[in-house]
Amino acid sequence: MLNTIVAEAVDEMADELEAKLSGGDLIQAVTEVVKDVYTNHKRIVFGGDNYDEAWHAEAEQRGLKNLRTTPDALPWFTNKQTVSAFEKYKVLSRRELEARYEVALEQYAVKLNIEAETAASIARTMILPAAARHIAELRAAGLDAAVAESEGLLNDLWKAIGKLEEVNLAENQPDDEALKWSKYMRDKVVPAMAKLREIGDEIEVNTPHEIWPLPTYREMLFVK
Repeated sequence: MLNTIVAEAVDEMADELEAKLSGGDLIQAVTEVVKDVYTNHKRIVFGGDNYDEAWHAEAEQRGLKNLRTTPDALPWFTNKQTVSAFEKYKVLSRRELEARYEVALEQYAVKLNIEAETAASIARTMILPAAARHIAELRAAGLDAAVAESEGLLNDLWKAIGKLEEVNLAENQPDDEALKWSKYMRDKVVPAMAKLREIGDEIEVNTPHEIWPLPTYREMLFVK
């Protein structure tokens, strides 16, 4: 895709250069083309951190597309501008782009479905029992305040598991259109996974190492 985009851009600049070269100076023509290209497209040039929220605000102010998620970006597979460029350079036909678009949407939704099932299973069969065992030890030690805090987290985890499993049920997901399905997964399943992750992280911090059933962040980041 990047090669096609570059080919189209170079092609356009070459045409403009040839038009300016008729009876003119090469250096002057090149300078004018470069100047025109930069003037017409300088709004995409940003010298700061492209991952920072400041750039998102700046991009919006400049009128640039800000496609934050996969379901936002994938429809551009079949955009008129995309189809025209790919057909012009005989890379992909409209039908081939449409096929890739449909497949990419389905892959996005299916992968999220699997990730959500895995997350719920890990939380239900590993994190939940570990948290319950920790609470039992705190109660045996007579640490009532710690018990109350941990029980609150355990209840939040239980609710988050149920919520994720509910939104990830097949009967709750639209199946009539791939784009609608992918947007549902983005808007319902991804936030539910993120909430479960948030609670799981908090429980990890409060659970003894010998009880915690998963690799900790410290182990993954620092222990060789």
